[in-house]
Formats: sequence, C-alpha cells, structure tokens
Amino acid sequence: MTIDLDLTMSDLITRLLCSLVIGIFIGLEREMQHKAAGLRTSVLICLGSTVFTIASIQFGTLVGLADPSRIAAQIVTGIGFLGAGTILQTRGSVHGLTTAATIWVMASLGLAVGLGLYALGFGSAILALIVLHSFQAIEHAVRGKKSTCTYTLKLSDTGPALVRIMKAVQQSPGEAKQLSMVNRHDHYELVFNYTDVDEAHCILVAELSKTQGVVEITADQGR
Repeated sequence: MTIDLDLTMSDLITRLLCSLVIGIFIGLEREMQHKAAGLRTSVLICLGSTVFTIASIQFGTLVGLADPSRIAAQIVTGIGFLGAGTILQTRGSVHGLTTAATIWVMASLGLAVGLGLYALGFGSAILALIVLHSFQAIEHAVRGKKSTCTYTLKLSDTGPALVRIMKAVQQSPGEAKQLSMVNRHDHYELVFNYTDVDEAHCILVAELSKTQGVVEITADQGR
C-alpha cells in the first residue's frame, strides 16, 4: 500500500469531510452517553489529527523530506496529555478511562484519514462504535445489575459534615437523586436514593461511615 503525497484540492476536501463524518458519528454516541468528550470534542480531535497529518505531508513535499510518520508520533504524544486530563482518580477508583481511550482512538482515526487510508479509518470507526455501544451491555452483565437503595444518614451537624458527604457521593461512580434534609430536633437526617451495582453500594457505605459528623447510616433497597 502506497501513500499519495501529491495532494490536490479535491483530496484535501475529501479527507477533511471524511474526518468530519467520523468525528460526528462517534461524537454523537458519546453525547448520548452524556460523556465529557462529546460531539464537539470528538469532531475537533479527529479534524485536528487530520489537519496535522495533511500539513506534515504538504510540508514534507515542499522541502523534499516527506516523512508523515514524524508528525504521527507527535500526535500520539500530544493526545496523551489531553486524554490524561479526562482521567480522574478518587479514593481508590478511577474514572474516565473509556473517555481517554476514545480520545486516543479518535486521534488515530483522524491520522488514518489524513494519510488517505479511508478503509482503515472508516472500518476502525465502525469497530469503535460497536465497542462503545454494544459492549456496554456485556460490561453490565459481567459487573452485575444495578440497584437503587435509599440512604438515611443521621448527622450531628449540617455544615462540614454535609459538605464531606456530598463530596463522597459526587466522587462515587453511581447516581444520587432526591436528596432531602430533615431536622429531627436532636439530630439532622439526610435521605437520598443512590443507584449502582452492589459493590459500589458497599464502597459508598464504607466511605460515608468514616465521614466525620455521620452518627448513623442505613441503606434500604426497594424502599
């Protein structure tokens, strides 16, 4: 397989449009999953990688030193910093690895299209969509079914304790809803619903139990 280094205006437009299409399709999937790297981010990463690759080819052709692999290496390095910024590590758990991996794949797709490897670019994009969308059901089956528990926390105060509780809940991988606070004269009672797999419930209960200001905690399923 040879790479055409003599690009016409038609070649440039075709590669940019293909990169745009790939970025849109994967970006829409990420947007529907409410991920940080959504539609605009995916399109920009894919287009940026394509532009850098095309610019490398054009510059190399002009000076007589065409070596697209050099700019490719720099794209991989640069996109690594962007992906690292999406990874969040909190209290022994890591979030954002899939988003970081998606950013890395988007850059590779843009690079492939920039080199004119359309079959590789679109074929890999289809595989990436399958992994992102269809494999989610497999992950859920392996990890277990999610459940919703009603958490009732007895608090000695509503100041620092509430701040620490909200921080722990926000850093957890699950979803908390319907928070309410009640004054019980001798203590305060915080109630909320939390949805996740059983393991995440155990971790959250352990974290909340260690929080200063929490006197008692109960988690009832199906309440």
